[in-house]
Amino acid sequence: MAKGQRQAKTRGKKTKNILNYPRSGVHGWTRFLPSIRLLVVGGLSIVILLCVLFSIGYATTDVPEPNQEATGQTSTIYYNDGKTPIGQYKVEDRKSVKIDEISEPMQKAAVAAEDTSFYENRGISIKGLSRAVVGVATNQYAGGGSTITQQYVKNFYLTNEHSFDRKIKEMFISLKIDQQQSKDDILANYLNTIYLGRRSYGIEVASQNYFDKSAKDLDVSESALLAAMIQRPGAADPSDNPEVYQDRFDYVVKSMVDEGFITEEQAAKIEMPKVEKQNKESSLSGQKGYMWDFVRREALRKLDITEEQLDRGGYNITTTFDEDRMKQAEKAIKNLPSDQPEGLQTGLVSIDPDNGGIEAFYGGKNYLDQAFNASTQSHVQAGSTFKPFALVAGLENGVRLTDTYPGTSPTTLNNDGTPWELSNFGNTSYGPVTLLKATQSSINTAYAALNVQVGPDKTVDVAQRAGLSGNCTDKEMESGDTGGCSIGLTPNPSNVLGTPSVKPIDMASAYATFAANGVHHDTHSIEKVTQGADDTEVYKGETKGKRVFDKAVGAETSFALQQVIKGGSGGYAQQLGRPAAGKTGTTNNNTAAWFSGYTPNLATSVVLYREVDGKQMSIGSYGGRGEVTGGSFPVQVWTEYMQDALEGTKVEQFPERGELPDKPKPKNTNAPAAPKPEPKAPEPEAPSGSDGGDGSDKKAPVDEPSEKPKDDEDKGKDKDKDADGKDDSKDGSKDSDEGREDNGSSKDSDGGSKEGAKDSDGSKGSDGAKDSDGGDEKPKPDPDPPKGDDGDSSGGLPVKPPTGPGDD
Repeated sequence: MAKGQRQAKTRGKKTKNILNYPRSGVHGWTRFLPSIRLLVVGGLSIVILLCVLFSIGYATTDVPEPNQEATGQTSTIYYNDGKTPIGQYKVEDRKSVKIDEISEPMQKAAVAAEDTSFYENRGISIKGLSRAVVGVATNQYAGGGSTITQQYVKNFYLTNEHSFDRKIKEMFISLKIDQQQSKDDILANYLNTIYLGRRSYGIEVASQNYFDKSAKDLDVSESALLAAMIQRPGAADPSDNPEVYQDRFDYVVKSMVDEGFITEEQAAKIEMPKVEKQNKESSLSGQKGYMWDFVRREALRKLDITEEQLDRGGYNITTTFDEDRMKQAEKAIKNLPSDQPEGLQTGLVSIDPDNGGIEAFYGGKNYLDQAFNASTQSHVQAGSTFKPFALVAGLENGVRLTDTYPGTSPTTLNNDGTPWELSNFGNTSYGPVTLLKATQSSINTAYAALNVQVGPDKTVDVAQRAGLSGNCTDKEMESGDTGGCSIGLTPNPSNVLGTPSVKPIDMASAYATFAANGVHHDTHSIEKVTQGADDTEVYKGETKGKRVFDKAVGAETSFALQQVIKGGSGGYAQQLGRPAAGKTGTTNNNTAAWFSGYTPNLATSVVLYREVDGKQMSIGSYGGRGEVTGGSFPVQVWTEYMQDALEGTKVEQFPERGELPDKPKPKNTNAPAAPKPEPKAPEPEAPSGSDGGDGSDKKAPVDEPSEKPKDDEDKGKDKDKDADGKDDSKDGSKDSDEGREDNGSSKDSDGGSKEGAKDSDGSKGSDGAKDSDGGDEKPKPDPDPPKGDDGDSSGGLPVKPPTGPGDD
């Protein structure tokens, strides 16, 4: 082809494109090879593009909120010493600590094991990141290669997902974290998020679980083992198979030498450390489960948080529970006779009257076998432990301990024009009795007359002011949600005989109000709550009380209830050896037996009841007794517990009796008639051995203790003498044993008072005649009035308690 022809044919194709690709002037396949210029431009373009993409990715990737799994910390509850743990609330077992609470050997071992360039790199390892990218691309990712910062980011902010997206995010967040946090903070956060087996999240919990010590006390060998476990925490338990971690342990020790953290001489002496065996006993067995559950309910209510917040919040909860008194309560109940009938339940609640804190309780034999708490969730008819509420109502409204009431059995009372027939325990007749004698011997007829006089609504009011929960509504009864209320706490004249069904914890709270001389404190189990590494206080239990009874009324009530122990059905409690007051109670058909009592510095309520298939039934014969009454096993448990609980504490006296409120006394329509005095003719001297009487003043039997005091010195003492040495064995009209005479502070309608007849034991009382009449119509008593037991009675038809657990 001619030259001119070739030039014509190539004309217009000599113009080169910007990249000169394919290369002009080059023939054959080689023209498709990139030129140097193309390589340079292409390389620069890729670098620029990557820089742009990196900048965009760095700018648009924000550090996310920490994931809940990583930030969740175990909440721990403690006894009242603030140090001894009771249990934990957790999803994972985790407790975060600061870097200075992690030993230096542990810090160095982690760096030696996981990232020797930690203090030099900027949060990422290009080599490790490249290896991870290749592994993900080939589906052969085996982990490893990430820096400590990257592992922390993955654990704290991201997930374990194997994807490019997660690795890219991990890289950008790691770079930012390295800029935002110090190396010490990153290392501490990393060690707080790693999993180390035994459900241990974080170095502090792992240190406790494996070595029974804090992370700040870990030595080199212990640190090397924990660092060796980071890669494979679930491979084995080092207490059982330490050889599984031997190679990795040796690697960590060698790496610590290579990094200059320890010398070769030190390394030669390091051996695999001894590891504590895993505690496989349940943390909720026995009484701990009952405390755990009760405190949990209270914490959710008082802190106003969700269960998830409690389980992940890292709260440190100091309770009011005393470890020794919890053990003493359990011991006293375990000493009961072993031949217990099916379904026999025992409850005990002990409260500090100065602040309302629960010192101890007994929920049942084992929380894992029975989660229902017999002390805080059960409803049991109160029996005669309810009578003191009517006593307080009377004292607040002009009634005095010297006032007289009917003690004859059976007797028919006038309930605002409606006849009401009832009897005393054993159908025993006492004749006219003072209110003090009625309290000491728990006389049904007298207390029923008192309740009619002052009004059962006032008795209910006193009970609720003292500490009983209000009456359950129809809705609560229908739903079974009765955990926060009492059953049958209505203004019925029979309530004084113990018809309401109440929770033992509420009864203990009420008697704690008596012990505090009329000041009520909210019953609680949480003393304080702190949160976080700094133990910031987020809640403090309310300990300030509210006066609900007059001081003189409180002192007079305690004086009367002391007589129950000095000469009544609670006589076994004299073995306590210090001033104490209380009241026995036994319900109709022997379904429950109580003793609620107190000293000035501790109030405790004990109840025995029997429940089978959700139905309460008679306890029956037990422990060699034909029937269980409040003056038998309940008062024995109470006394044994109180002896141990109060050992070494100061003996406190009850407050002096004072001037009672000057209020008009309601008319007593059931006051016994005063006998007309008749002139007496001289009579011959009665025969030797005769009391000269007809036996009508025979005293009623009291519930005798099952065992007499064994102390020989006590046997020689006059048991009827009180702490001041005054003789209580004689029932006269003296202030020391029958209460003060009506001194005019309680005035009836005509301004006078009449001397009543002597009661069955010879004491005088006021008949309360011609009192001003109350105008409210009173409800009719139960159609089947109870006959009582040891002077006690539940009265009426039993109310079926809820079968399931309720709120506390």
